[in-house]
Amino acid sequence: MPADRPMARGSCCWALVVGLAAVLLLWARAPFAPRNFWGEDGTRFFAHAMADGWIRPLGRSLAGYFHFLPRLLGAVGTLVPLEWAPAAVFVGCLASVGWFAATIWLAGDRLLPNPFVRSAVAVSPVLLPIVGFESIGNITNLHFLMLAPAAVVIMGTQEGRGRQVNDVLLVTMAGLTSPTTLGLAPLAVARLASDRRDGSRRPAPVLVAWLVGVTAQFMMIATMVDDSREMATDRSVPEIGFLFLERVLLYNLVPFWPRIAGDGFETVTVALVLRGLVGLVLMGGLLFAVVAMLRRLPRVGEGRRVLSIVSVPLTGGIFFFGGAWLIAPEPRYAVFPAFCALWTIGLVSAEWTVRWRVVVGSVLLLVVITHWIPSDLRRTGPTWSDGLEAAADDCRLDPDGFSEVPALPEGWTVAVDCDRVLDR
Repeated sequence: MPADRPMARGSCCWALVVGLAAVLLLWARAPFAPRNFWGEDGTRFFAHAMADGWIRPLGRSLAGYFHFLPRLLGAVGTLVPLEWAPAAVFVGCLASVGWFAATIWLAGDRLLPNPFVRSAVAVSPVLLPIVGFESIGNITNLHFLMLAPAAVVIMGTQEGRGRQVNDVLLVTMAGLTSPTTLGLAPLAVARLASDRRDGSRRPAPVLVAWLVGVTAQFMMIATMVDDSREMATDRSVPEIGFLFLERVLLYNLVPFWPRIAGDGFETVTVALVLRGLVGLVLMGGLLFAVVAMLRRLPRVGEGRRVLSIVSVPLTGGIFFFGGAWLIAPEPRYAVFPAFCALWTIGLVSAEWTVRWRVVVGSVLLLVVITHWIPSDLRRTGPTWSDGLEAAADDCRLDPDGFSEVPALPEGWTVAVDCDRVLDR
């Protein structure tokens, strides 16, 4: 098939362009990220790698589960001079999101045939407004972004040995990184059903990889966890439903939509009721678009698209409600469902006219522009370099001890051996 080689080469080139675009967009949106560590990036992943090397920390749990990819990226910070450590970890984050975007672009070619729509979906994990709350530019919450390419891979196509190896590696790593990868189960079932309808008797390699990664994660949780995860105790279905409308739909799909404070929904007000009604209208519009698309699609030869249009929004909804019910309705649990909402729009847009695509695309672009700046929690606070200067002064008084270098958010610190601080 010589004619296929230039097309495959062209697809890979475009995937690299899309991946590079995601890297540049993240760098532009999070220029603050190299200046200091965020949360567990420094206090756990980098600090543990400094103390124990690359391998031993892979067997250490955090919050009740294991973080394979963040552990690897945290160790990258130990390869450079101490003052460059946060920047090195951020470079690892950039490389990861570039990989995610390129994988989405390649794996989604059958479901999202329009290259512009597919490119927009591919870079969306770094542009979604909800990412700016706490998940942007750090490796602690990178697995929430990683669910996006893993989901597309499960429902996508793996043509060629290289793409198959890439997709299997990504899905396996997603399972080893977070138990939330289990939330992709509806998509795995849909992919299995689609393959069976197409005559395939064996599960696709990516489904086997997903199962292996998730199983390994839960086996490690069952046998190796040294700290348990606190589960939610004050569950509220109305609160979860309201935050689904707010953090998954409205904040990511409506331009200029104001951010709501964490305690802003504890008392029912007229403003909250109006916000909820707008959210219900928006959700109704999306459901109408999905139903209209399903009525137009022929059932013969479009099985995977039909299953995707049904299973993608369903998976996003189940993921958010499950995470909120078990843990908490934090903004990070809205990242993947918001991606599912945008992915659904991309799926149903295949039957739209060019005018409608331009209108919806312009609205979504305006959403990104009006929510470009991340929250103050993520972008303000001490810098790593200033913290090291202060630590050096303390270490001169006690060279054999440790110094606590401030990280983000404020109140977090990274314990650094004074020998490293003074040897900079």
